[in-house]
Amino acid sequence: MNKCDRTNAFLAGLVFLASFIVYALTVQQSFSFWDCGEFIACSTILGIPHPPGTPMFVLLGKIFSMIPFVEDISHRINYLSVISSALTAMFSYLLIVRLVGHFYDREDKLNRLVAFISGICGAFFVAFSATNWGNSVETEVYGPSLALMVAMVWLAVRYWEIRGTSRATQLMVLVMYMALAGIGIHMTVFLIAPVIAIFFILKKEATPRDWLMVCGAVILEILMIILFANGRGGEPAFIGVTGLIVVGLLVMLYRKINWGILIAIGSLSTVMLSFSKFIWMVPVGLAVITVLAILSKSTGLNIRWRSAMAILVVGIIGISSHLYIPIRSSLNPRIDENNPSRDYRTFVNYLDRSQYGQGSMVERMFERRGELENQFGRHPHMGFWSYFEEQYSHGGWGFVPFLLLGLIGLIVAIRRRLELGIAFMALFVICSVGLVLYMNFADGTQFTSQNNAYLEVRNRDYFFTPAFVFFGIAMGLGVGGVIQFLREKLAGGNEAMQQTIVYASFVLILLPGITLAKNYHINDRSDNYLPLNYAKNILDTCGENAIVFTSGDNDTFPTWCLQEVYNYRKDVRVVCLSLLNTDWYVEQMKNRYDVPISLTDEQILWYPFEYRPGVWGNRPKEMFNDRPRRNKTFMQGHMLDNVSVRVQDMIVDDIVIENKWQVPIYFSGPPYGSSPLKLRDYAVAEGNLYHLKREPVEGQIDLDRCYDLFMNTYSFKGMESSDVYRDDNATGIYQSVGARVVQVYDRLLNTGDTTRALALIEKIQNDYAEYWQLYLIQTEYYDIKGDSAKSLSLVNQIHDTLTVFLASNESNLMYRQDLGMVKLDLGKRRGDTVMVNEGIELVWEGFKGNPNNAFAFRKLATALIQNNRVAEVSEAAQMFVEYKINLQDPYLQQLFGRSSVPPPVSP
Repeated sequence: MNKCDRTNAFLAGLVFLASFIVYALTVQQSFSFWDCGEFIACSTILGIPHPPGTPMFVLLGKIFSMIPFVEDISHRINYLSVISSALTAMFSYLLIVRLVGHFYDREDKLNRLVAFISGICGAFFVAFSATNWGNSVETEVYGPSLALMVAMVWLAVRYWEIRGTSRATQLMVLVMYMALAGIGIHMTVFLIAPVIAIFFILKKEATPRDWLMVCGAVILEILMIILFANGRGGEPAFIGVTGLIVVGLLVMLYRKINWGILIAIGSLSTVMLSFSKFIWMVPVGLAVITVLAILSKSTGLNIRWRSAMAILVVGIIGISSHLYIPIRSSLNPRIDENNPSRDYRTFVNYLDRSQYGQGSMVERMFERRGELENQFGRHPHMGFWSYFEEQYSHGGWGFVPFLLLGLIGLIVAIRRRLELGIAFMALFVICSVGLVLYMNFADGTQFTSQNNAYLEVRNRDYFFTPAFVFFGIAMGLGVGGVIQFLREKLAGGNEAMQQTIVYASFVLILLPGITLAKNYHINDRSDNYLPLNYAKNILDTCGENAIVFTSGDNDTFPTWCLQEVYNYRKDVRVVCLSLLNTDWYVEQMKNRYDVPISLTDEQILWYPFEYRPGVWGNRPKEMFNDRPRRNKTFMQGHMLDNVSVRVQDMIVDDIVIENKWQVPIYFSGPPYGSSPLKLRDYAVAEGNLYHLKREPVEGQIDLDRCYDLFMNTYSFKGMESSDVYRDDNATGIYQSVGARVVQVYDRLLNTGDTTRALALIEKIQNDYAEYWQLYLIQTEYYDIKGDSAKSLSLVNQIHDTLTVFLASNESNLMYRQDLGMVKLDLGKRRGDTVMVNEGIELVWEGFKGNPNNAFAFRKLATALIQNNRVAEVSEAAQMFVEYKINLQDPYLQQLFGRSSVPPPVSP
């Protein structure tokens, strides 16, 4: 391969450059929803993000934030993902070329060309696959983690080639350093360590059959999770059988094992169980290797103790980035999630992600939170196949050629070089089947009051990015397999014909163009400022020094980012309700953000407490006086008079009382309904927020303030264009804006202020063109005036608008249902039953895409009832209540009775 090193390096650089250019053209130039705002803010101020902290990622993000190659700091930090993912594509190319070189005679010129074609195809399948690309254009941990993972596999193959040399030892130590350092970016980096460890643990004398046994055992371990789940032995049985398998393998292969390496890597691998176990097991590993090193001098055994020591040392150095967490936390940064510097117990619990009462992920694997067919198949927010089939093509039958190409690659790898092929197969199985079983995502059908297995709140495809990347690499191997098959079958020994076939195969490089074209629009964030505008509108609604209660990630992290990165409206104190259920956050709100809270630290901070012999929990040292409920209690969730009282409820009430109307208080959603202070009665709508007033306001809406905000303050940049891609999440977030505009419009009309009502509706229709209710409610005005032509024009306008938006955002279920509702109205106006039926079908499609969505169910049920298709309502309801939490839905209970379940659909 030396003769073509320069060509290989040039092509690797070309893959990097091409991927980089595409990512740079589509990268978000501000920040995205979900965790991105938090990561950008923490990178900028060196804060502490949510557990387990990702310290290496934060430090790398800080470096990018300081390099002024673009003006916007968020834009700069996004380039951490851009560059990382371009490296992932490059290393994918290098890995494919090296693997193909082992499958076919690498000295043959045509074989080298096949390797290059395979590498380029596979690298671009990786680069432009849907989820990997999506992670590459925003500040998320998956870009850097994937770059490390693919580089580690490539280095492991390099090690395998030169086993027994000092250079090989250096590569092994480097890989293990990368594996442990990568945990500071994301835990999935270490996911592939068990397979990579096989390269290092087995000696050069190990046969392909030995590799098959070990890799087969890894795959068997994954399948045993299914075998022992749901009361069939659980973790103890799994550990017991695993122990027997491991002992059996060690006995059969004891002469072919590097024992020192095995002990070192085994010690480091306990990090996958928990950091607390890791902290204990690494010293044990060091001690065992030290003893073996002493014995080896007297017995002459070669256990490679020096290499083992080096692995442990670099592993400790690699994971040492986590020391950043308590050190930085002790300096009280403005974002300091979980306050991990409080004490050693808190620090370890933070790393183990156990602050919220979550047991270990290993324990949780054996209590399945969803049906296997939902976790592996097509299911909203978490079904593996739902994402897999749409990574490289439009899914369905269009995915079949890509699937076959990947399967061919895996088969070719196993047949041509068993030890490499079976190891690569094990990698893919771990990252796909293994991750499905390990993450154990909730499908919503297993909900009970005990385990609260809700449907996942968002699409979880990003967790499976390693599987999609490795399958993209397999597709590259498949390209090589197909070319070689054509050479053998069509050309035989005819060298000229073989050359023609190989040269003609360069056209296959265009194949990833299908993936590029399919995924470009959905991953183009270059003009997407929706999260920034949404957060800015929240802060701009607030008065000076206000307190605003936010609900979750999408109204909290963007506002954090605006405040910390852009230094915008830092006078506003953002209080996240979901975090307000934790002691550390309440304490920080009181002591660092000067939020008025009457509780002392001893009444806030939780400490271990033995409720009864052997049963431990956490609670504050002192009780406090819950004044609205006239109850002395600990700051913990509890039942009072058969009503559940959350920590956040008690603290919200306390803040309202302690504030004494000194500063304005706002809520991003209606205050909780069961407040003894009757907060909802005093919450007045102002723009996107609810402002708490001293006295109830008629209609609970400040018309003048709302009108001024919508007309003169709020920014809707990007909402007017269908070219700015948005998923259901982004569309749903802005729905509340449209609903508030409708409310203001309706009130203005009722008060006779027609001029402002029409001016408002016209402006928002220009800025927020997709919100169909604005048009239909306006038609009521013109219908009353007898201007049916104007009404019909408005319905036609929104019909055409939503048609364009749906065409541009095909997976957006909300657009699908909204267009269906508009078609229903338009079809009735035209007397067009075909259009009416098309509308109902679209509303059905939108609901079936996520039957857990209460709004989608309401739209569908309303459409069916209004069009005399009542029998279908039961069918929809049956699908809706498969998610058991929906049995409590008020609209469902209104339709079928509070204590009844919808009758089954007749066959």
